[in-house]
Amino acid sequence: MAKLERTNNMILMYSKLIAAAVAIACLAVSGGLFPVWAADIKKKQQQVEQQFRHLYRTIGEKSNTKIKLISGPEAIKMRNGRVPGKRWFATSGQFKFKLTIQDGVDLKVEKLIERLEKLPLPYVRAYEVVSDEKEDGIAVYKSLGGASAHGGKQYINIIPGAGPMVLAHEVGHTLEQKTKESDPEILDKWEAAIEADKVSISNYGDKVRHEDLGEFSKVYAACLDAGEAQLSKLRKLSPARFKLWESILNDVDLSAKDAEVLPRTKN
Repeated sequence: MAKLERTNNMILMYSKLIAAAVAIACLAVSGGLFPVWAADIKKKQQQVEQQFRHLYRTIGEKSNTKIKLISGPEAIKMRNGRVPGKRWFATSGQFKFKLTIQDGVDLKVEKLIERLEKLPLPYVRAYEVVSDEKEDGIAVYKSLGGASAHGGKQYINIIPGAGPMVLAHEVGHTLEQKTKESDPEILDKWEAAIEADKVSISNYGDKVRHEDLGEFSKVYAACLDAGEAQLSKLRKLSPARFKLWESILNDVDLSAKDAEVLPRTKN
């Protein structure tokens, strides 16, 4: 009897699945689903990130960023969980910062440097921001609880597999929070820039305004590395965000009278 009941339940389940599939097929044939799919595809194609995603594959090819180790390794306890790790001090241009790798992580400091050098020099300022006393700079952990990276005013934590575009996104969070110290309304200004541009950066950025900023930071890094033509295209697609991000990246006060044209640090 129990076996017969299980068989009947399975038949009922499969019948429901078949009925659902038939209903979806009928809706699609009648044109009910095609407009929705078409709208989703069109929206994705119009998103800013989609216009530049091909640049992600080659980021760093034109980068002049060079990082030099000046000391280390030193055995330390890392901020996140007080796990044991090794720390180095490094410089790039005018910036001085820390690199920290958890013990047991399969990533040499030289490989980490190669990855960090792929970002344009202005982004290196974020490495220095997270390198104050009691901070670890760019810190590599075995795991971050399922995330690829975390970024904030006091940390940029990554896992060994996090690439340069992940770093570029986290730099956005770090520099936004750094800017907030002198301009507490920076995210309100960013939200106004989103409304002014009337264009989506990415699905992930659509979730919340600070993630939109992180996504724009990522796209801008790829365009800055690629050259002026790509930067001009990005500026045209998202002018309000573009101007505000350059002020954040280059630490420029947009309220100043002479801030209409922002100085862009050369890569």
